[in-house]
Amino acid sequence: MEIVRYKEIQKVQFIIILLNIITSISKLFTGFIINSASMMADGFHSMTDALNNVAGMIGVYFAFQPDDERHPYGHRKFETMATLLISGLLLFTSLNLLKGAFERIVNPKVQTVTAKSFIIMIFSIIVNICVTTYERKKGKQLQSDFLISDATHTLSDVFVSISVLGTLIAVKLGLSWMDVLVSIFIALIIAKSSFDIVKMSANILCDAIALNPEDISNVVCEFDEVHSCHKIRSRGRADDIHLDLHVVAANDMSLDKAHSLVHNIEKLLKSRFPGVTDVNVHVDPLDYYMNKSANK
Repeated sequence: MEIVRYKEIQKVQFIIILLNIITSISKLFTGFIINSASMMADGFHSMTDALNNVAGMIGVYFAFQPDDERHPYGHRKFETMATLLISGLLLFTSLNLLKGAFERIVNPKVQTVTAKSFIIMIFSIIVNICVTTYERKKGKQLQSDFLISDATHTLSDVFVSISVLGTLIAVKLGLSWMDVLVSIFIALIIAKSSFDIVKMSANILCDAIALNPEDISNVVCEFDEVHSCHKIRSRGRADDIHLDLHVVAANDMSLDKAHSLVHNIEKLLKSRFPGVTDVNVHVDPLDYYMNKSANK
Protein backbone atom coordinates (compact mmCIF):
# COMPACT_ATOMS: atom_id res chain seq x y z
CA MET A 1 0.00 0.00 0.00
CA GLU A 2 2.84 2.42 0.91
CA ILE A 3 4.63 1.60 -2.35
CA VAL A 4 1.51 2.45 -4.36
CA ARG A 5 1.11 5.70 -2.40
CA TYR A 6 4.76 6.59 -2.96
CA LYS A 7 4.49 6.01 -6.73
CA GLU A 8 1.35 8.12 -6.95
CA ILE A 9 3.00 11.01 -5.07
CA GLN A 10 6.06 10.84 -7.35
CA LYS A 11 3.83 10.79 -10.42
CA VAL A 12 2.01 13.93 -9.27
CA GLN A 13 5.31 15.70 -8.57
CA PHE A 14 6.74 14.77 -11.98
CA ILE A 15 3.71 16.24 -13.78
CA ILE A 16 3.95 19.46 -11.73
CA ILE A 17 7.70 19.76 -12.41
CA LEU A 18 7.09 19.65 -16.17
CA LEU A 19 4.35 22.28 -15.98
CA ASN A 20 6.50 24.57 -13.79
CA ILE A 21 9.46 24.27 -16.17
CA ILE A 22 7.28 25.13 -19.18
CA THR A 23 5.76 28.21 -17.53
CA SER A 24 9.13 29.29 -16.08
CA ILE A 25 10.97 29.17 -19.41
CA SER A 26 8.11 31.03 -21.09
CA LYS A 27 8.17 33.83 -18.50
CA LEU A 28 11.97 34.12 -18.40
CA PHE A 29 12.33 34.21 -22.17
CA THR A 30 9.54 36.75 -22.67
CA GLY A 31 10.67 38.86 -19.68
CA PHE A 32 14.20 38.98 -21.08
CA ILE A 33 12.95 40.05 -24.53
CA ILE A 34 10.75 42.87 -23.21
CA ASN A 35 13.10 43.87 -20.33
CA SER A 36 10.44 43.24 -17.66
CA ALA A 37 11.92 42.82 -14.15
CA SER A 38 8.61 41.65 -12.68
CA MET A 39 8.07 39.03 -15.38
CA MET A 40 11.66 37.79 -14.97
CA ALA A 41 11.08 37.63 -11.20
CA ASP A 42 7.93 35.61 -11.71
CA GLY A 43 9.86 33.32 -14.07
CA PHE A 44 12.49 32.68 -11.41
CA HIS A 45 9.67 32.14 -8.93
CA SER A 46 8.26 29.39 -11.15
CA MET A 47 11.74 27.89 -11.60
CA THR A 48 12.17 27.64 -7.81
CA ASP A 49 8.82 25.83 -7.72
CA ALA A 50 10.24 23.23 -10.11
CA LEU A 51 13.38 22.91 -7.97
CA ASN A 52 11.16 22.58 -4.91
CA ASN A 53 9.42 19.59 -6.44
CA VAL A 54 12.73 18.00 -7.47
CA ALA A 55 13.92 18.30 -3.85
CA GLY A 56 10.54 16.98 -2.77
CA MET A 57 10.85 13.92 -5.01
CA ILE A 58 14.25 13.14 -3.52
CA GLY A 59 12.95 13.65 0.00
CA VAL A 60 9.87 11.48 -0.61
CA TYR A 61 12.08 8.72 -2.07
CA PHE A 62 14.12 8.49 1.14
CA ALA A 63 11.06 9.06 3.35
CA PHE A 64 9.35 5.94 2.02
CA GLN A 65 12.32 3.64 2.58
CA PRO A 66 11.46 0.81 5.04
CA ASP A 67 12.51 0.88 8.69
CA ASP A 68 15.95 -0.49 9.47
CA GLU A 69 18.19 -1.09 12.51
CA ARG A 70 19.58 2.45 12.48
CA HIS A 71 16.20 4.06 11.78
CA PRO A 72 13.58 2.10 13.77
CA TYR A 73 11.13 5.02 13.55
CA GLY A 74 11.39 5.12 9.76
CA HIS A 75 12.72 7.81 7.40
CA ARG A 76 9.78 10.20 7.11
CA LYS A 77 11.78 13.20 8.35
CA PHE A 78 13.93 13.01 5.21
CA GLU A 79 11.03 14.66 3.39
CA THR A 80 11.02 17.40 6.03
CA MET A 81 14.78 17.86 5.66
CA ALA A 82 14.29 18.28 1.91
CA THR A 83 12.01 21.23 2.60
CA LEU A 84 14.95 23.02 4.29
CA LEU A 85 16.82 22.81 0.99
CA ILE A 86 13.77 24.32 -0.67
CA SER A 87 13.83 27.14 1.88
CA GLY A 88 17.47 27.90 1.09
CA LEU A 89 16.78 28.02 -2.65
CA LEU A 90 13.83 30.36 -2.11
CA LEU A 91 15.88 32.73 0.05
CA PHE A 92 18.73 32.75 -2.47
CA THR A 93 16.28 33.58 -5.27
CA SER A 94 14.69 36.34 -3.20
CA LEU A 95 18.04 38.03 -2.50
CA ASN A 96 19.00 37.88 -6.20
CA LEU A 97 15.68 39.44 -7.19
CA LEU A 98 16.12 42.26 -4.69
CA LYS A 99 19.62 42.85 -6.04
CA GLY A 100 18.27 42.95 -9.60
CA ALA A 101 15.51 45.38 -8.59
CA PHE A 102 18.08 47.73 -7.01
CA GLU A 103 20.16 47.64 -10.21
CA ARG A 104 17.02 48.52 -12.19
CA ILE A 105 16.47 51.54 -9.95
CA VAL A 106 20.06 52.73 -10.51
CA ASN A 107 20.10 51.86 -14.23
CA PRO A 108 16.55 51.85 -15.65
CA LYS A 109 15.86 49.87 -18.82
CA VAL A 110 13.38 50.56 -21.57
CA GLN A 111 10.52 48.03 -21.63
CA THR A 112 8.51 46.95 -24.66
CA VAL A 113 5.31 45.20 -23.62
CA THR A 114 3.85 43.02 -26.38
CA ALA A 115 0.67 40.99 -26.89
CA LYS A 116 2.79 37.85 -26.51
CA SER A 117 3.74 38.80 -22.95
CA PHE A 118 0.05 39.10 -22.01
CA ILE A 119 -0.69 35.71 -23.55
CA ILE A 120 2.19 34.08 -21.64
CA MET A 121 1.01 35.49 -18.29
CA ILE A 122 -2.63 34.49 -18.87
CA PHE A 123 -1.43 31.01 -19.85
CA SER A 124 0.69 30.70 -16.67
CA ILE A 125 -2.23 31.83 -14.48
CA ILE A 126 -4.49 29.14 -15.98
CA VAL A 127 -1.77 26.49 -15.58
CA ASN A 128 -1.15 27.46 -11.93
CA ILE A 129 -4.86 27.30 -11.11
CA CYS A 130 -5.03 23.80 -12.64
CA VAL A 131 -1.85 22.72 -10.80
CA THR A 132 -2.98 23.90 -7.37
CA THR A 133 -6.42 22.27 -7.77
CA TYR A 134 -4.94 18.98 -8.98
CA GLU A 135 -2.13 18.94 -6.37
CA ARG A 136 -4.41 19.72 -3.43
CA LYS A 137 -6.89 17.03 -4.48
CA LYS A 138 -4.13 14.42 -4.83
CA GLY A 139 -2.47 15.58 -1.59
CA LYS A 140 -5.67 14.90 0.37
CA GLN A 141 -6.22 11.56 -1.36
CA LEU A 142 -2.63 10.41 -0.70
CA GLN A 143 -2.32 12.09 2.73
CA SER A 144 0.84 13.89 1.63
CA ASP A 145 1.59 17.07 3.57
CA PHE A 146 4.25 17.98 1.00
CA LEU A 147 1.70 18.03 -1.85
CA ILE A 148 -0.85 19.94 0.22
CA SER A 149 1.67 22.57 1.35
CA ASP A 150 3.07 22.88 -2.17
CA ALA A 151 -0.47 23.37 -3.51
CA THR A 152 -0.89 26.28 -1.10
CA HIS A 153 2.40 27.74 -2.31
CA THR A 154 1.28 27.33 -5.94
CA LEU A 155 -1.93 29.20 -5.12
CA SER A 156 0.19 32.17 -4.05
CA ASP A 157 1.86 31.97 -7.48
CA VAL A 158 -1.53 32.67 -9.06
CA PHE A 159 -1.80 36.01 -7.24
CA VAL A 160 1.82 36.84 -8.09
CA SER A 161 1.17 36.19 -11.79
CA ILE A 162 -1.99 38.28 -11.66
CA SER A 163 0.04 41.15 -10.16
CA VAL A 164 2.60 40.80 -12.97
CA LEU A 165 -0.22 40.90 -15.52
CA GLY A 166 -1.43 44.13 -13.92
CA THR A 167 2.13 45.47 -14.06
CA LEU A 168 2.32 44.85 -17.80
CA ILE A 169 -0.85 46.90 -18.21
CA ALA A 170 0.63 49.67 -16.02
CA VAL A 171 3.85 49.72 -18.08
CA LYS A 172 1.80 49.89 -21.26
CA LEU A 173 0.12 52.98 -19.78
CA GLY A 174 3.51 54.58 -19.06
CA LEU A 175 3.90 53.62 -15.37
CA SER A 176 7.25 51.83 -15.83
CA TRP A 177 8.21 52.22 -12.14
CA MET A 178 5.52 49.64 -11.29
CA ASP A 179 7.70 46.94 -12.86
CA VAL A 180 10.50 47.32 -10.30
CA LEU A 181 8.01 47.73 -7.44
CA VAL A 182 6.24 44.46 -8.26
CA SER A 183 9.54 42.58 -8.65
CA ILE A 184 10.43 43.69 -5.09
CA PHE A 185 6.97 42.56 -3.94
CA ILE A 186 7.54 39.12 -5.49
CA ALA A 187 10.98 38.86 -3.87
CA LEU A 188 9.45 39.55 -0.46
CA ILE A 189 6.74 36.94 -1.03
CA ILE A 190 9.41 34.36 -1.88
CA ALA A 191 11.38 35.32 1.25
CA LYS A 192 8.25 34.89 3.41
CA SER A 193 7.66 31.44 1.87
CA SER A 194 11.24 30.54 2.82
CA PHE A 195 10.75 31.54 6.46
CA ASP A 196 7.35 29.77 6.64
CA ILE A 197 8.97 26.54 5.45
CA VAL A 198 11.75 26.86 8.05
CA LYS A 199 9.16 27.39 10.79
CA MET A 200 7.12 24.34 9.73
CA SER A 201 10.21 22.13 9.35
CA ALA A 202 11.64 23.25 12.71
CA ASN A 203 8.42 22.25 14.48
CA ILE A 204 8.69 18.74 13.04
CA LEU A 205 12.44 18.26 13.50
CA CYS A 206 12.34 19.65 17.06
CA ASP A 207 9.36 17.43 18.00
CA ALA A 208 6.79 20.17 18.57
CA ILE A 209 3.33 19.01 19.66
CA ALA A 210 1.44 17.40 16.77
CA LEU A 211 -2.01 16.81 18.32
CA ASN A 212 -4.06 18.48 21.04
CA PRO A 213 -3.64 16.42 24.28
CA GLU A 214 -7.25 17.14 25.25
CA ASP A 215 -8.50 15.57 22.02
CA ILE A 216 -6.41 12.46 22.72
CA SER A 217 -7.65 12.25 26.30
CA ASN A 218 -11.30 12.54 25.23
CA VAL A 219 -10.92 9.59 22.85
CA VAL A 220 -9.05 7.37 25.33
CA CYS A 221 -11.53 8.07 28.13
CA GLU A 222 -14.34 6.63 26.00
CA PHE A 223 -13.26 3.22 27.32
CA ASP A 224 -15.09 2.22 30.51
CA GLU A 225 -11.93 0.61 31.87
CA VAL A 226 -10.02 3.91 31.73
CA HIS A 227 -10.20 6.13 34.81
CA SER A 228 -8.15 8.97 33.31
CA CYS A 229 -5.36 9.77 30.87
CA HIS A 230 -2.21 11.83 31.42
CA LYS A 231 1.40 12.45 30.29
CA ILE A 232 0.20 12.73 26.71
CA ARG A 233 2.93 13.55 24.19
CA SER A 234 2.79 13.74 20.41
CA ARG A 235 5.38 14.51 17.75
CA GLY A 236 6.07 14.04 14.07
CA ARG A 237 4.76 15.01 10.64
CA ALA A 238 1.08 15.22 9.82
CA ASP A 239 1.26 11.80 8.11
CA ASP A 240 3.59 10.17 10.68
CA ILE A 241 2.56 11.09 14.23
CA HIS A 242 3.98 9.25 17.25
CA LEU A 243 1.99 9.21 20.51
CA ASP A 244 3.03 8.43 24.09
CA LEU A 245 0.49 8.40 26.92
CA HIS A 246 -0.36 6.97 30.33
CA VAL A 247 -3.80 5.57 31.19
CA VAL A 248 -5.10 4.88 34.68
CA ALA A 249 -7.03 1.61 35.10
CA ALA A 250 -8.40 -0.56 37.90
CA ASN A 251 -5.89 -2.20 40.25
CA ASP A 252 -7.26 -5.71 39.76
CA MET A 253 -7.09 -5.65 35.95
CA SER A 254 -5.40 -8.80 34.67
CA LEU A 255 -2.42 -8.71 32.35
CA ASP A 256 -4.53 -10.10 29.51
CA LYS A 257 -7.18 -7.38 29.96
CA ALA A 258 -4.54 -4.67 30.21
CA HIS A 259 -2.94 -5.90 27.00
CA SER A 260 -6.32 -5.98 25.25
CA LEU A 261 -7.11 -2.45 26.50
CA VAL A 262 -3.80 -1.09 25.18
CA HIS A 263 -4.41 -2.76 21.81
CA ASN A 264 -7.94 -1.31 21.55
CA ILE A 265 -6.75 2.19 22.55
CA GLU A 266 -4.05 2.09 19.86
CA LYS A 267 -6.56 0.90 17.25
CA LEU A 268 -9.11 3.61 18.14
CA LEU A 269 -6.53 6.43 18.14
CA LYS A 270 -5.25 5.41 14.72
CA SER A 271 -8.80 5.35 13.33
CA ARG A 272 -9.74 8.75 14.85
CA PHE A 273 -6.46 10.42 13.87
CA PRO A 274 -5.38 9.06 10.43
CA GLY A 275 -1.87 10.56 10.70
CA VAL A 276 -1.00 8.50 13.80
CA THR A 277 1.40 5.64 12.97
CA ASP A 278 2.78 4.69 16.40
CA VAL A 279 1.13 4.61 19.85
CA ASN A 280 2.92 3.78 23.10
CA VAL A 281 0.54 3.27 26.02
CA HIS A 282 1.65 2.86 29.67
CA VAL A 283 -0.95 1.53 32.13
CA ASP A 284 -0.92 2.90 35.70
CA PRO A 285 -2.89 1.15 38.52
CA LEU A 286 -5.47 3.47 40.06
CA ASP A 287 -4.08 3.28 43.63
CA TYR A 288 -0.54 3.99 42.41
CA TYR A 289 -1.75 7.04 40.48
CA MET A 290 -3.84 8.36 43.39
CA ASN A 291 -0.96 7.96 45.87
CA LYS A 292 1.49 9.60 43.52
CA SER A 293 -0.89 12.53 42.97
CA ALA A 294 -1.41 12.93 46.70
CA ASN A 295 2.33 13.06 47.40
CA LYS A 296 2.98 15.87 44.93
